[in-house]
Amino acid sequence: MPHDGFGTFVRFCKLVHSASIDPACCKPMIRHVTDSDLQRVRAFLESHVDTSLFLLSTLAALGPRLGSHLNSGNFRLIQEGGKIAAVFCLTRRGNLLVQAGGRVDLAEQIFEDCETEPIEVRGIVGEWPTAEALWKLLRADPRFEPTHALKDVLYRLMLKETTRPAGEALNGSLTVRALDADDFVQWERLNSAYFAELSLPLQATLEQRRTDFIVRIRSGLWWGAFDDCYDLVSIAALNATYGSLGQVGGVYTRPADRKKGLAKAVMRLLIEDCRKRLRFEKLVLFTGEDNTAARRLYESLDFQAAGAFGLLLGDRRANTRAPERHKWAGQSGEMYTYEVFDWPARLTPGPGNYIFATSNAAGDWRPLLVGECADLSTLAVQDRLRSGAGRHPATHVHIRLNFNPASVRRREASGAAMFQVFNVNCTHLGCPVNWQAGAKLFLCPCHGGVFYSDGTVAGGPPPRPLFEREWQVSGDRLLVRQQPLPTVKQG
Repeated sequence: MPHDGFGTFVRFCKLVHSASIDPACCKPMIRHVTDSDLQRVRAFLESHVDTSLFLLSTLAALGPRLGSHLNSGNFRLIQEGGKIAAVFCLTRRGNLLVQAGGRVDLAEQIFEDCETEPIEVRGIVGEWPTAEALWKLLRADPRFEPTHALKDVLYRLMLKETTRPAGEALNGSLTVRALDADDFVQWERLNSAYFAELSLPLQATLEQRRTDFIVRIRSGLWWGAFDDCYDLVSIAALNATYGSLGQVGGVYTRPADRKKGLAKAVMRLLIEDCRKRLRFEKLVLFTGEDNTAARRLYESLDFQAAGAFGLLLGDRRANTRAPERHKWAGQSGEMYTYEVFDWPARLTPGPGNYIFATSNAAGDWRPLLVGECADLSTLAVQDRLRSGAGRHPATHVHIRLNFNPASVRRREASGAAMFQVFNVNCTHLGCPVNWQAGAKLFLCPCHGGVFYSDGTVAGGPPPRPLFEREWQVSGDRLLVRQQPLPTVKQG
């Protein structure tokens, strides 16, 4: 039978009156945090404040956009039904800060969105359920090497009166005080040893670490203990602050000076300063659930366990060779580019997840499944059922670069203008747009493009309406012509 150039749309559309796009099939909207969102974003993060201090302090100090500081990043939010469901930020140093209120079902969307950033994800920092789900996705990258992958216990302390005065000498030879600028060299030596012991990457340059240290000590956020030779032997800090809350971190004592009560003395001074000088009401910290000594220390200072936290870090190996560029000529001859992944993996539901497998000993590719796939473990079963002599084990492919799913609008009951079919790619830079049924608008989550239901531009940077595609009706099916993703230049 001759091929007429038409391919079936992923979802077949019954010819019913007043047909429209089902809002239930639309993903939650992901977009950049704008200045007008800040009040709502802060309120959402404050509702999960114990596990959001990194996000809150970064937002307060550096704003919602990527800058030159290593802790800066583009803040993004996920919105469902007009309410914020998650806030996240991929910092310049590669740490993904996330708060999703334990919504592990949002992890894949967050991770896929971060893949559009020029910065590679190197770590996950946030409340445990979502952090753990994101960590599993990150570790699926064969280039990624975990360096710190422990579940941490989150501790909380409501500040009370303390009696130990600042700068008190211990055993006549040890002094505890807030650090100053002259302590940088000794602090750098101890802080580097702390990172090395935990297998954490330093990331920042020496000058960047010096600048960060100076900024923090000007606010009185580092404390330390000195021995009788005035060598710095124990340190602790506040690594995040917001309002009347502080987050303790960087607690470390030189190995030769442990079990002498130094860390406890430094922590007592930190607590006293936070209560009296900084006027804080609460402190939080986290430590590895298997770190018995640290947990005993914090509990002796009246910190109470309050949940779990993820500080999951690593690095990516550099590619030893240029990545292979895969292409496949589709059913109508159009070219698709794709990436190859190994089992197991999950892909977000939606047109754009094409499944391929090697079908013979020569390693030729052919499609096994085209359409929506939420869990690729089902494909493994299909593959076993289809398997034959000489067939290779299946791998899967996620087509990303130029697959262009369509969105359908019914205009009339019949005739040549019955349907209007759009590419769902924004005409600005090609990001997939989302249909918002309540507003009757297509919204681009990347740069704020807005389109009316007829595809015309309602606002933002798009230079022209959504691209339309050819269609025809065959029985009770709407067929849409497959074609390469158009560009503004082609349009």
